[in-house]
Amino acid sequence: MSVRADAETLGSIPVFNGCEPVHLQLLAFASERQSFREGEAIIQQGQQAAAAYLILSGDAELRTGRGATQQKAGSAAPGAFLGEIAMLGQAPYSITAIATSAVSTARIDHKLFLRVANEYPEFGKTVFANLARKLGQSVRDLDKVRVLLESGKSFSDL
Repeated sequence: MSVRADAETLGSIPVFNGCEPVHLQLLAFASERQSFREGEAIIQQGQQAAAAYLILSGDAELRTGRGATQQKAGSAAPGAFLGEIAMLGQAPYSITAIATSAVSTARIDHKLFLRVANEYPEFGKTVFANLARKLGQSVRDLDKVRVLLESGKSFSDL
């Protein structure tokens, strides 16, 4: 993929919604290309996040839990962005992603993100506004679950 194509893919990710293309091109250009073999972990649940990964080619299986309790939670294909919230918040990854084929990624680390956000404050403001909206929606969703749990209703009522 070209830097422009990578930047367009980044622009389609909710956390980067509304960011200027030039800032996304800068992120794409400065990102590190990293490859993973089939069966190799791209990110590991519980591991401290240092980077997020944009899948450029290949596929991955998303899993939750650890060891024998791991369960498939979904899949990731080209264009998926793995670990962005954990990377931005410097938190542990909340999911494991295992390559199910050869996978090529653009690795965007926390320091690179902060550098772009510091040099282009409007970029940082846009990303953090998007994160605030996402956090607000998560809180509302969790509140709905809490109400259902307290009332004894089924989760199918969501």
